Amino acid sequence: MSYSYYEVYTNTQRAFSGLGFPYGADEDAAYIISWLEAFELDGIHLFSSIQKKIDSNFNGALENNKFINKINLEKRSCLMMGPGLIDFLNFHTLKNNHIDIEFQNCSDPLFLIPLLYRAVKKNIFSKIINQNKIYTVLGKNEIFIHDDIKNNECANFILSLSKNEYKIPKNEKSLEYNLLNKNISNGLNPNQSSWDEISDLAFRTYVPESEESREKGAGGGDAND
Repeated sequence: MSYSYYEVYTNTQRAFSGLGFPYGADEDAAYIISWLEAFELDGIHLFSSIQKKIDSNFNGALENNKFINKINLEKRSCLMMGPGLIDFLNFHTLKNNHIDIEFQNCSDPLFLIPLLYRAVKKNIFSKIINQNKIYTVLGKNEIFIHDDIKNNECANFILSLSKNEYKIPKNEKSLEYNLLNKNISNGLNPNQSSWDEISDLAFRTYVPESEESREKGAGGGDAND
């Protein structure tokens, strides 16, 4: 079944709220999943596969506000850690033009990609490498994502952020940004069983119908109520 980008985002945001993500963090996490779904990277299925691990277990706090070149995520999900961390690193990139950060024990590096994509609009470009192997490159018009990142099989890596654009490896298949607009226009097709699981989580946020809840404004009613 096809859903609009807005439907995917809204249902996902409610699901994160149902998992205990605070306001703002639920929106960032929903953006990550919806972006991956729009790029045909199985965002909803990935979310479904880890939802039990993060249920009522939100912890997105950074250890400190000092810039360090090595970060141990201790297998905490980037759905929780990623938004604040990437914003923090973007700030230091703008100050220094270029930074390299060593990531350790990152359980889901794919969730960083939508956040790095967002930074491109600020002319902050990125690549992820490990022992000279390139895992991702985000440029102005294209993205290269290695299969190991797609499968979250890269726990340790170097994230480089720069105000200068990196080159995508030759002979590697890249994703063009117009794919995002194309799929948003045509509708998204998430894995249906995973979609149903996410919808069950979103249902946690719905107000049960009762006389009291209707008096407070819950429920549809009609124009004459």
